[in-house]
Amino acid sequence: MSDIALDTLTADSLRTWLVDCIATHLERPADTIDTAAKLSDYGLDSLYVLAVAAELEDHLDISLDPTVMWDNPTIDALSEALLQELAQDA
Repeated sequence: MSDIALDTLTADSLRTWLVDCIATHLERPADTIDTAAKLSDYGLDSLYVLAVAAELEDHLDISLDPTVMWDNPTIDALSEALLQELAQDA
């Protein structure tokens, strides 16, 4: 595991990581990112989504289907979906 231990992973810690990641891509402060807003509302196109998916794979040391980002278009939904996927893989 590169960045995080699965046994310490929570929805909040994953959400925080995702907010920081998205904020970095958007070059804006993390506190301006609404976790309930659709990522597309921030102008994240498919290239950004693939980049974020790749960073998630590295961060969590897993392989992700990039459609997980489209199927769960908000940070809140994505956090929950990732936790469920990780629990199933455990």
